[in-house]
Amino acid sequence: AALKDFRATALSTSVTTGVGYDLGPLTASQRLVGFFHLTGGYNSTSRVLVAAIQSATSSGFTTPTTRFTFGLSTAVGSTWPVPVAVSTDHAYFRASLTMSTAAPATTGGTWNGLIGMGIQ
Repeated sequence: AALKDFRATALSTSVTTGVGYDLGPLTASQRLVGFFHLTGGYNSTSRVLVAAIQSATSSGFTTPTTRFTFGLSTAVGSTWPVPVAVSTDHAYFRASLTMSTAAPATTGGTWNGLIGMGIQ
């Protein structure tokens, strides 16, 4: 499932959270697979786009759990982390993307890509 598709409209804000998706009841034998594919990036400073896949017990994500974290700057490419076990009480999943703001990275940076996940 594509959790956040920003191929057509570039990201350039500080924090973006995607819509939460209900994957229904999960079993202890299932594994979560995630991916982050960067199709384009312009970075006028040393900013880094940090993406995460989060899960929660409810659609409100009041206490989300980060399952994967990805960090990419301007390098176009993909990353696929090792699949992880899922919590059977966590049926909701979303993407969370944060643009670093540490000095000297105060302005600049846009990214295009796709972040997603699946259950195996």
